[in-house]
Amino acid sequence: MSKFRYNDIELYYRNEGSGEPLVLLSGLGSKMSWNYQIPFFKQKMRVIAPHNRGAGRSSRPNYPYTMDMFVEDLKQLLDHLGIQKNIHLCGLSMGGMIAQNFILKYPQMIKTLILCATFARNETGSSKSIIEAQKLMENFDLEHKFRVRAAALYSRPFRKKMKQDKELFESLKQDFMEDPITFQDWVNQGAAVSEHNTEIQLHTIKQPTLILLGDDDHIIPTLKYSKILHEKIPNSRLKIIEGVGHRFTDEKPDIVNNIIWNFIKEYLE
Repeated sequence: MSKFRYNDIELYYRNEGSGEPLVLLSGLGSKMSWNYQIPFFKQKMRVIAPHNRGAGRSSRPNYPYTMDMFVEDLKQLLDHLGIQKNIHLCGLSMGGMIAQNFILKYPQMIKTLILCATFARNETGSSKSIIEAQKLMENFDLEHKFRVRAAALYSRPFRKKMKQDKELFESLKQDFMEDPITFQDWVNQGAAVSEHNTEIQLHTIKQPTLILLGDDDHIIPTLKYSKILHEKIPNSRLKIIEGVGHRFTDEKPDIVNNIIWNFIKEYLE
């Protein structure tokens, strides 16, 4: 991984491949939601995938974050990399919220938008309930935390597959246990999710937009909120992936990769 520093923030990121840039933004409490997408897309595009502040190897300053902080982190990184336009911007969960705020602030930089398992306005208290759950697990060991997290992120069939496939289980567990997020990191990231509200501005997004969700999401009611995104964003399409949970990028990567690639291909120069 590479690292970039600005002001008091150090951001770690992956920068692989060549061609038009695909920026992949991860969710709340995750350092990387795209481990099964990067190997596919780096063969076709230039992939930029940062660790958000408060996760992974990036800085974890101890104060509540805002969506604008996440947006400016990304803007500073892209400026550092000399990327100013034709960006295909993709985010999952909180990453999708950052993506919405970014395109609203810097629309001239974005060519297409991909929103995965996310929403326009936090009216469910989802971040609060997630943080409360993390508080209850504060004294659990990392493997116990991973098992609880997996129960929330993944569908029942995938969790069954994890039990049967030791290599898959160990790979996902190891990724979770490296550079683990702390309870205070959850609180600081969650503050940004709590303030997120783009609903009244979504009609101004003119870029082609793909909205993806799983039909077995245990974290947020993504069908309801994805429909709102679809209704509010003029040039959008909605795609439901069957039999997957919130982190469908892990569960059915081949399907997800092909859906996203077929969408992006329509707009490549």
